[in-house]
Amino acid sequence: MNSLKNNNLIYNKNMKLELRIFICFIITVICVMYSNHSYSNSEEKATIIQQTVGGFEIRIQNDYDNERLETTQTLDEALTYLKRYSVYHEDLFVYDLVTGMQVASSANGSGVIYTDAN
Repeated sequence: MNSLKNNNLIYNKNMKLELRIFICFIITVICVMYSNHSYSNSEEKATIIQQTVGGFEIRIQNDYDNERLETTQTLDEALTYLKRYSVYHEDLFVYDLVTGMQVASSANGSGVIYTDAN
């Protein structure tokens, strides 16, 4: 009878431990989901603010990367950056933050500038 009581206590302690572990796991999952959601919202807000301010964005875009390297206030600054680094990278692109249009690239290291067809 005493061993049955001891087994029952051990079983209850194990259940409580498993319940605590499960609760910790759920809390961890919720925290990760919340942080990912808040991080993506802050990134979108930053992009929207930069688009309304204006300027130009230099991006590296290839099979492995698609990230912003630099932002500039004027097209001349962006083209200077492009000219400086197009020798090393053929996958740099300059975008107008107001319109979202590509205005230049470092294709073949030559720093091609796109103009409006109108």
